[in-house]
Amino acid sequence: MASDVIQLEERRWHALIASDLDAIEELFHPQLSYTHSNALVDTKESYISNLANGVVKYLAVERDDVRCTEVGDTAVITGSAQFSVEAGGRQITVNSRFSSVWVRDGGRWQFFVWQNTPFP
Repeated sequence: MASDVIQLEERRWHALIASDLDAIEELFHPQLSYTHSNALVDTKESYISNLANGVVKYLAVERDDVRCTEVGDTAVITGSAQFSVEAGGRQITVNSRFSSVWVRDGGRWQFFVWQNTPFP
């Protein structure tokens, strides 16, 4: 059900802001592909490592126009987001459109792909 996936997406953002690495580990699929707004791509391992080592820290997020489309064992969430992170010793705010893909694997939903495009 799409509302279940949207709740998991909420949980993911809360875990990121709280630096809850246990929740992040649970929510992220082993084959995660995370494309940042600067076009860098992380795997699950590299992404969690960057969070654990303080390379990046999520501070806040606001989302709008959030929609979820579920087809079989795949759910795609789209919308716009403004989120703030601390990276490289400075605070960065990103305004973008995003796609978040979740897959049902082994009977449970996991975060599989992130892609966001900054507004020009």
